[in-house]
Amino acid sequence: MQEKKKHSLVLGILSIVLGLLSPIVGMVLGIVGLVLAISYQKESKLDYKIEKILNILGIVISVVNWVVAIALIFR
Repeated sequence: MQEKKKHSLVLGILSIVLGLLSPIVGMVLGIVGLVLAISYQKESKLDYKIEKILNILGIVISVVNWVVAIALIFR
């Protein structure tokens, strides 16, 4: 039985946390984690749904944080 790789899961969690602190870093980690989750799923045929959701959530949080910061600066 194959075991899932944890890299994309860790990047998803970090992208959520760092998306609140530093949106650029959170977005980069989310994109890298999403690409890793998709490539791992293709090569192993295992389900990486949680990893994809976490990385997409990290990207969304980063974008929202970035938009709010820009809106507050130019207010």
